[in-house]
Amino acid sequence: MPTDDREAPATPFAVHQFICGPVRTNVYVLINNETHEAAVVDPAPDSRALIERCLASNRATLTTIVLTHRHFDHVGEAGPIAEATGASIAAHMRDVDYLAVPQRTRFMPGYVNPAAPVGVPLADGDVIHLAGAPFVVMHTPGHSGGAICLHHAASATLFSGDTLFAGTFGRYDLPDSDANALRASLIRLAGLPGATRVLPGHGRETTIGAEAWASDPPID
Repeated sequence: MPTDDREAPATPFAVHQFICGPVRTNVYVLINNETHEAAVVDPAPDSRALIERCLASNRATLTTIVLTHRHFDHVGEAGPIAEATGASIAAHMRDVDYLAVPQRTRFMPGYVNPAAPVGVPLADGDVIHLAGAPFVVMHTPGHSGGAICLHHAASATLFSGDTLFAGTFGRYDLPDSDANALRASLIRLAGLPGATRVLPGHGRETTIGAEAWASDPPID
């Protein structure tokens, strides 16, 4: 079911949030307030109908699908939605080859994640426009080697994927995870302004200031 729609002050875009899929992934639809250009962050399995309904009700045109990392619970509908709409898929360059072909997951036997061909490979420091707004790509490996966060400085908004959650952080015992890299990524995020609104891949939203522990993460 969709949660409440939120629009932060001074943002050129509205953020519509849905919780979808077998592990309750946060799916975000950004819609420009004036042009109705739209972007989707992390289209989880079983999110397509909600995304399409949101776009239709807001008379929005989807141009970009951005993936914070390659795990199945964040990319499940990316390929099918891109094929249906012509939207480009953006992800870190490290995940391009992995996403190009269907993938199975040990967490859901029998489930095959559709291919999600990446048309916009991303690297740390790149700027990607989502719903008309410039977001800086922050490569934050640890939970996954190709994990990224997306930072819109003007509105102090961060999409943190599975790197930073309210009160905790992403697992680092998975294939392609790295505890030392995750620690460094969290310390980097802790350096953002404290008022930065954090929209994570799972759970409730928070702020950088509320997660002060991230400057010295409890990672062995």
